[in-house]
Amino acid sequence: MQRVRHDLRVALRGLRRTPSFVIAVLAILGLGIGMAVAMFTTLNAILLRRLPIVDQDRVVVLWPYQVPNTELAPPATDLPELRLASRMVSGIAGVAHFGTWTTPLLDGDRTITLATTPVSGNYFAVLGARPALGRLLRPEDETPGAPYVMVLSYGLWQAQFGGSLSVIGRQLVEPYSRGSITVVGVGPPGLDYPVGVGAWTPIVRGAAARVFVVARLAPGASADAARAEYFSIISRLEPSLNLTGAGAKTFTQAVLGDATPILLAVAAAVGLLLLIACVNVGALSLVRAASRVRELAVRRALGASYADLVRQLVVESALLAIAGGALGLACAAVLLRAFVRLAPSQLPRLDDIRLHGGLLGSAIGVTAFAVLLVGVLPALAAARVNLASSLRADARSGAETRQRRRVRQCLVAAQIALAVVMLAGAGILTRSLQRLERLPLGYRAEHLSIVSLALDATRYDSQEKWYALGEQLEQRVRAIPGVIAVTPIETRPFDGAAINIGRFEGEGQTPAAIETNPVVPWEVAGADYFRALAIGLLSGRGFLESDREGAPPVVVVSESVARRFWPGQHPIGKRLRWTPFKPAPGVVVRDGFFDWRTVVGVAPDTRLRELRDASPTVYLPWRQWGWSAALLAVRSSPERAGVGIAAAMREAAREVDPTLTIWNVQSMDELLGGPLAQPRATAMLLAGFALVALTLAAVGLYGAMTQAVREQTREIGIRVALGATPTNIRDAVFREALVIVAAGSGLGVAGALGTTRLLQALLFEVSPTDPMTLGAVCGLLSVVAALAAYLPARRATRIDPVRALRSE
Repeated sequence: MQRVRHDLRVALRGLRRTPSFVIAVLAILGLGIGMAVAMFTTLNAILLRRLPIVDQDRVVVLWPYQVPNTELAPPATDLPELRLASRMVSGIAGVAHFGTWTTPLLDGDRTITLATTPVSGNYFAVLGARPALGRLLRPEDETPGAPYVMVLSYGLWQAQFGGSLSVIGRQLVEPYSRGSITVVGVGPPGLDYPVGVGAWTPIVRGAAARVFVVARLAPGASADAARAEYFSIISRLEPSLNLTGAGAKTFTQAVLGDATPILLAVAAAVGLLLLIACVNVGALSLVRAASRVRELAVRRALGASYADLVRQLVVESALLAIAGGALGLACAAVLLRAFVRLAPSQLPRLDDIRLHGGLLGSAIGVTAFAVLLVGVLPALAAARVNLASSLRADARSGAETRQRRRVRQCLVAAQIALAVVMLAGAGILTRSLQRLERLPLGYRAEHLSIVSLALDATRYDSQEKWYALGEQLEQRVRAIPGVIAVTPIETRPFDGAAINIGRFEGEGQTPAAIETNPVVPWEVAGADYFRALAIGLLSGRGFLESDREGAPPVVVVSESVARRFWPGQHPIGKRLRWTPFKPAPGVVVRDGFFDWRTVVGVAPDTRLRELRDASPTVYLPWRQWGWSAALLAVRSSPERAGVGIAAAMREAAREVDPTLTIWNVQSMDELLGGPLAQPRATAMLLAGFALVALTLAAVGLYGAMTQAVREQTREIGIRVALGATPTNIRDAVFREALVIVAAGSGLGVAGALGTTRLLQALLFEVSPTDPMTLGAVCGLLSVVAALAAYLPARRATRIDPVRALRSE
């Protein structure tokens, strides 16, 4: 024990003599360990920790399709028949296919916004989930006439209600119907399906909702067997959909969605960054150890054993690693809070990310790894000294051996190689993001807003009242100074291609062609629709005020729909209609639903439903179709866009109907931020890590060249005395730096060619081995390397040969 205390005192005394070294090591270790621990905690919470359901691997999500990778959703009224006919599953529940639907609710004097999802009453029973508070939904909750209830997600309960136990039984008012919704429970943390859900409500039995199926596999049944059985049953129940297959994924895959490749990419980047940090600290430790050769030799000469020297150096490294681990733990806590706050809402299970005991264990593990790399190995190299040669050496001969110098150069080259890999990944993701951001949308997003209305649906219980309300709103909002165009719409942008879809057939299509027609999205549009969204028609016209009830039915189609129905023909004047089908029980199809509609215009395909894919679309005039979504699209002039227009629209809504309120006004740029959130966050994170890696590599190169100049002071003095010019000296230093950079860049490019392929799932229209990106990375690294080597090279040219040869 006394020996340990002695070693600690000696180690602390030695570290105090080199404060710059200690600060650099602690900063590098703290940042590297903090990022690693934070990322481990995030990965553990989102990917590794099991979901709060029973046997999560036995729960699957099923859906049918016409075209693979295009998910369709049958009506909820098919669920009872599915339950009766299925043998491969022991329980079937339904989840509304549109994911989450943002809606306002009144909680006393405040308005809260919830992302709600209707589910069948047995949803939680099929999952085997338990409530965090209160109770979960039950089958009787979806019975018509039953009290309207709601289960809050754990994250929303914490964020909006502060985790209050009094939330159970609270009455929230739905502004559309003015009806009350009773909070009956809180779901368990980590149950984030659909992603971003804030509350679950029951699907009223018999309602015309469309659902994905969540099913628990029967004992001995496989997911493939359940998928095949589901396809057979749903094809019989929904022959009008002309289904060609069905898809299946585990519930875990459904919850994680696209998060897995993103998190793994970020985790790999953090792992590389930690490795760079450890290599950097190892290089610094080697430099410090080389400068202490004479000190260690004197101690050996005075009787200290090799084991004594190793123990002392290991204690010093352990102190640094422990302090770095503690700093990293604090850094991890800060990074986790920032990550949860800034993470895109599409990332699942954010409410499950928090500090816990496992974090401490991971910090200890990472710290032990750091001790091994940055403490033991340099200590062994430094303590293995030759007493006679070390004691005879003076300051002029340099303390660093050729072997140690090569090791240090290899460590710097390794840092550069790892930095190249990270820079390549960040560069490729950034180029992919740029491609996404520069996509031709088919409309203009600038100065376009989507207005969400909340109204008492009991006051508007017929389509005629909706028509009257829509016209009054259009006229009043259009009269606001700065408003260029306004139109009712039915679908919020980027809600997905599976919402408001239908099967159409074109006039003149053969029965065989009709059978192969895919479902396509449809949009409700007013007379100002194409002007409001700035969609330039390719031919024909848009809708007119006269395109209303009683007038000949008309339609506008997008160019891909026209090519599909009438290839090689001019579509204007052609007709299309909904393909006749048998309505689901309880669903009433109004008169004229299947009437032929004349095509009056052709529009380009737009990226309104999904950003990555342009959607074929059928546009219907709202006065011939109906409007019930209480959404408006408003284009304003640049000089009047902003808060003033929003306030004026809210006042206009109150003038039309005092019970009518505008609860949300979102710019199209804000809505575009939704599908761009994950690519932006991923590119930003990797770019940040790559910048840190580049800085560490530059610092490592600077340190290596500075040490090289210091060790070669006598040699440089001799060369200058023999006639070498400052240019010769500078070029020699740059050559050594160039060799290190070239070796590291070559290894890095080779590594990048293999590792960037792992990013394929995250890329859009960019190759994972994009040569332009790799070339730009090498060019950037060359510039940074030149800057890092400049100061040591300049210092070398200023060495006075007389002083260098006389120095002791």
